[in-house]
Amino acid sequence: MTYGPMLADAVGLLSSGEPERGLEGFRAAYPRVRTRLVAQREEFDGSLHHALLIKDGDGATISLSRCAERALPWPLRGVHRAGEHLLLRVNGVETPVARAIACLDFIWDESALADRLVADSLVREELEETREPLSDAALQEAMDAFRRARGLLTGEATRAWMERNRISHRELEELVALEAAVAALRSRVAEGRVEDWFAEHGAQLDVARVARAVFVTEPAAVPDAAGFLGAVERAFADGSARPGEVFATVRRGDLDGETAERIFGAPPGTVAGPFPVEGGHLLVKVLAVEPAVLDATVRDLVERRIFSEWIDERRNAAKIEWFWGIAERTAGG
Repeated sequence: MTYGPMLADAVGLLSSGEPERGLEGFRAAYPRVRTRLVAQREEFDGSLHHALLIKDGDGATISLSRCAERALPWPLRGVHRAGEHLLLRVNGVETPVARAIACLDFIWDESALADRLVADSLVREELEETREPLSDAALQEAMDAFRRARGLLTGEATRAWMERNRISHRELEELVALEAAVAALRSRVAEGRVEDWFAEHGAQLDVARVARAVFVTEPAAVPDAAGFLGAVERAFADGSARPGEVFATVRRGDLDGETAERIFGAPPGTVAGPFPVEGGHLLVKVLAVEPAVLDATVRDLVERRIFSEWIDERRNAAKIEWFWGIAERTAGG
């Protein structure tokens, strides 16, 4: 394609001083290319710099940026202050980033944190290209939902939460806007796929309502259904049962295959187990079993499962580089 007019418009966009405002118009004018506006805050002097990435159909990417007069010279961009290497200071005791990362290294085998960091990067990458602006009304609705979900029902409670988390009102708005953007992205990814996914995998969302307890040692005998709660009370009182939530709702897909089969196959009112688990042996009294129905709650769960699968697909195709740990972990990412 002919790049001249498009590049001229791109330079004009970057020269406008507020390229975010003109980005949608640029995308509408050149729908055949994918564009991504990247903002970088220079830590050395606090200046904000924008670059525009333009990807054509052949997969090549054009990177375009503009440096204003008297702006920070390019060779100095990326210069670090000494304080940037610090993550935390408590009562004068400093925690450098390297030490924090080394602590994370000890929990590498529990990969939930690492997975969430990668997933966050993949979602932000997509939002930088496809994020739609949020109206004031939509932002207020998202803010109200954010506060309700955290029990921040008064202005005083909200201000106390902001103070405790060292977050300004502007930062709170940015956080809420990002949460709303992720929810909108999740809906777009799942659009038109919910019914088919539920038809194929809906049994994973079947519900069992149970009473459960983890015994430190394997019980000599499984208590009968009528005496189950009494046995749990006695075991907890003498220290042979671990503290924890007794009544719970579990979904079939959240259990391993054998455990799910035995719990969901047990008639209500009977006891299943013991199941070997971390720290002891699990006994479960099945109170009720309900097949999943595609109501609003289950629809939201299905959208989240579809979104998780979408992230997994992108992770498998992504180039992931960890700048810590051993080389095998970086390559394996």
